[in-house]
Amino acid sequence: MLIELDESHRPLIHKVRDEAGEWLSTKGTDQYRGGLDMAQVHANIDRDFDEYQFVGWLIGGRVVAMLAIIAPEAEFWAPEELAEPQTYISRFFVVEHGKGHGADLLRAVIEQARAQGKHWVRLNCWSTNTRLHDYYLAHGFEYVRTCNIPGRMSGALFQMDLRSHS
Repeated sequence: MLIELDESHRPLIHKVRDEAGEWLSTKGTDQYRGGLDMAQVHANIDRDFDEYQFVGWLIGGRVVAMLAIIAPEAEFWAPEELAEPQTYISRFFVVEHGKGHGADLLRAVIEQARAQGKHWVRLNCWSTNTRLHDYYLAHGFEYVRTCNIPGRMSGALFQMDLRSHS
């Protein structure tokens, strides 16, 4: 079930982000590696948590997947893209991998965006994590482009057109 996360979930988001870094280190990707300032990472999570909506997928009273719905990142998208009705997702984490909980959450967020009359679900993800790119492609997203912005390791842009995708 899709739920909105509240203050009681903040520690879980931080914990799952740390666990995601550990898990990714075993998967042959440089995502979340390479000298990231973890204090800044967690400060950024807190900033997003305070400013935007975080949602989760609840099963048996436990949040098993989560993501943030944030404002589109203007450094990646053109002004005309930014002006379109969209849901922009970020900080997509799962508690247990390979169980389909992330896909369930993603489907629910897509359906919510469609019900709200949004035209797009968009995201920016880690540029070099091709397995993550494949995940989004397998779930109906299309690759838009990769932006190389100094200081950012993310920049692979994906979107789903809700007007044509069912």
